[in-house]
Amino acid sequence: MTIKPHLSQHLKPLALVAAMALTANAQAAENPSSNTAPQSPWSFNLSTYLWLPSVYGDFTAGPFNKSNDFGFLDIAGKMRNFPMAFNGHFEANYERVAFYLEGNYMGMDFRPIVNSIYSSGLSSRMGIMEYGARYRLFGPSAAERVAHWDEKSNSNIFEVYVGGRTLWIGNEATFVGIGKVSNDKSVSMPLIGSKVIVEFSPHWYASLDGSIGGFGVDNVDFSGSALGTIGYRTTLFDIPTSMEVGYKALSIKVDKPILTTDVLMHGAYIGLAGYW
Repeated sequence: MTIKPHLSQHLKPLALVAAMALTANAQAAENPSSNTAPQSPWSFNLSTYLWLPSVYGDFTAGPFNKSNDFGFLDIAGKMRNFPMAFNGHFEANYERVAFYLEGNYMGMDFRPIVNSIYSSGLSSRMGIMEYGARYRLFGPSAAERVAHWDEKSNSNIFEVYVGGRTLWIGNEATFVGIGKVSNDKSVSMPLIGSKVIVEFSPHWYASLDGSIGGFGVDNVDFSGSALGTIGYRTTLFDIPTSMEVGYKALSIKVDKPILTTDVLMHGAYIGLAGYW
């Protein structure tokens, strides 16, 4: 199946936002907004988010094949129960360097197809793990940003990063007279990316994060992602906090024996993050 949407449509705004950030940095005043320095060069942030994607493409793992061209509500209507999902992101920052780990997990139990040999339908599990290191080229360090949480930074933020992405797909079905049949496969791939944060006020900001990867490693022809958000900074229980809403897209194309995937997932994004 050929996927008509192209992830490049989601990545095109990245260059424009990056140019805006670089221009703003070139014109920014050199004097900081406050003389208060962070007590430690270390800072951390932990976020959880809800992602409601539509799915377009093919999944094949061993004897199982699933072709999807559904919106999120269409997918939910074909399941026996509400999908089990977890999405989280963690960063450890030291001055301008950060190490990150992000995990996505979704479990879906589809109803049996009428007049098929499935006795209990198909259960599908998918996990995506991302990991790597970031470097902040422009803007205050993460510790400085937390120390001046209620102030508008005198510079926007531009980061680059390198890391990896691991995709795991597991399928299980019960057949009449045969029993359970399952198949689990995974692939890992390198990726590179960048992130831009443009500040409008002490509280409001916009961010755009895009990555590409694969490069043929582990038979992954292409992997790319894009996330655009509008965020609001506040405090909850005296903890610096941000709330974000936006749109996230992920594309992966794998051509590997037993495991073949050519899929585009994209949908609404709602996130909550804490900083310390």
